[in-house]
This record gives sequence, structure tokens and C-alpha cells, in this order.
Amino acid sequence: MIILFANQKGGVGKSTLAVLFANYLSLVQNKEVVIFDMDNQRSIYNKVQASKVLENNPLYEVEAAEMEQFSTIKEIVKEKEGLITILDVAGNIENDTLIPIFQGVDLIICPFSYDEFSVGATIDFSEVVKQLNDQAKIVFIPNRIKTTVKYETLESVNNVFSNFGAITKPLPERIDFQRISTFETPPVSFK
Repeated sequence: MIILFANQKGGVGKSTLAVLFANYLSLVQNKEVVIFDMDNQRSIYNKVQASKVLENNPLYEVEAAEMEQFSTIKEIVKEKEGLITILDVAGNIENDTLIPIFQGVDLIICPFSYDEFSVGATIDFSEVVKQLNDQAKIVFIPNRIKTTVKYETLESVNNVFSNFGAITKPLPERIDFQRISTFETPPVSFK
């Protein structure tokens, strides 16, 4: 299975959620996982390299990869039954190297925020992805939600996104990339 964490809008938590999901699959579900960090910033890959200095053993393999390597990644997944492959990509939908990726994944996890720019970018992203791969399931994750703010457009935004896929419960803004690792998941309280 190939799972893509993506959105056209940057800063919505794609890399953070990719690591948390990989941790969950590895620690709780006992699944074999590999992450291919295809984002230009290589934040997941760099985090793993930094943790190796501290002699922490990662739960799963993390590889830096170019988007052009997707066909090779698909072959790896075919050969290894039960392997869950997570891709973290930069979300610019105008990048033609993303087309085969969008066409070849099984599941797209799309974090977003309930703000004007994030919602607009997420709708654009979803329309493009559905045109390229109407078989892929999309799961939208409202992320970095401020618990003290009333989101007046929440219901209407959720209605629009439900035309493209499923929407999870919102995640609070307490989870950030600096507090997570690829060798454990720190406890988080959701108050």
C-alpha cells in the first residue's frame, strides 16, 4: 500500500502527521513501514539522521528520494507484500513530476487548516488529484486547530471536502514537528 501525505498548502503538518502515522503503524499495528521523504526540505530524513547521532534506533526506514523515483518505489512495494509505504512530498500541484505519484497511490492523507488560504489550496489540490486518480481515497485531517477559536465556516468547509473524501476529527495545535521523533511517540493530552 502506498500512502501519500500531501496538500498544495505548505505548513499544514504533512511531515509531522506522516511521522506520527508511521510511528502508529510500526509501534501499535506492528506493520513494516518505510517513509520516502520526497519533500525538498527533507525534514523527516534530516530528523532521522539527527537521531542516529544520539544512537536512537528508528522504528522504520526513512529514505530521501526524488519524485522521479516513484516508479522504482512502486516496484519495491509490489515485491514486498505487506509493506506500507508513506510518501511525504512538497505539494505544488503545478509540478508535473507529481502526476505519476498522484496517479499511483492508494490513499492520500491531506492535512489542512480552517483558514481561507489553506481551505482554498486544499480544494484546488483535491480537484486536481481526483481528476488524476479517482480511485484513491482521500482523508482530510483538520490540523493545528485552536481550541479557543470558533470556526464559523467549519461545517460548510467539511461539506465541500466530503465531496472528495472523508474528514477526521480535528487535531489541536499542540502537536508539532520539533516534539516528535521516528523512534517513539511522546504522549499528548487532548484537553
